[in-house]
Amino acid sequence: MKKKQNFEEMLAELNAIVDKLSDEETPLEDSLNLYAQAAEKIAACRTVLANAELRIEEIEQTMAQNAEGGQNEE
Repeated sequence: MKKKQNFEEMLAELNAIVDKLSDEETPLEDSLNLYAQAAEKIAACRTVLANAELRIEEIEQTMAQNAEGGQNEE
């Protein structure tokens, strides 16, 4: 069973894939497979980033609500 990678691990793997794709010695078939792997990693990274953005928005909303509530109590 494959362990779920965190964002930093996926980004490191993407960088390794880019290095392999940049190598002129990489055969075309391997390049196509690497490209497909990279596309999957990019999609997964985008999901992680979108979830992080949602969490940040939730935190900011909570902070704004708490600030508004604190002002009304004075």
